[in-house]
Amino acid sequence: MENILVITGHGRYATMVRGSIEFLAGGNEGIEYIDFTEDDNDVTLKEKMKKTMDRHKEDTALFICDILGGTPFKCAAELSIENKNIEVIAGCNVGSIIEAIFQKDNMSISELADFVVNSSKNSTGRFIKNLTSNNSNDEEDTIGI
Repeated sequence: MENILVITGHGRYATMVRGSIEFLAGGNEGIEYIDFTEDDNDVTLKEKMKKTMDRHKEDTALFICDILGGTPFKCAAELSIENKNIEVIAGCNVGSIIEAIFQKDNMSISELADFVVNSSKNSTGRFIKNLTSNNSNDEEDTIGI
């Protein structure tokens, strides 16, 4: 049994995240990407998800959705009710997804779900400028995080 990641979202979200992940972390096994295109509806999207899970009958899956409560999230949640080997999360950033790729074989699927959500929270921040104002151009502005 293997943990797989299924990245899904509106438009070309999954495809675009795939490009970012491959750029930053190279190609990786055990990741599926499902776009919810304008040609889809909830029925066709859920069918794509079922087909993906049919290819991974023996595996556990973490569905990583773009928007909490959106159609991809709802379809994945419905599948998770039918299949105890599926966990669903939403709103995660690319950094946390990359961390999930490297940790997916080291924990249970429910632990991985918690790990990715916490990683997203911990890697989300705001840059705060602290600019000192004086008449001298010789002094550099101070910037703090």
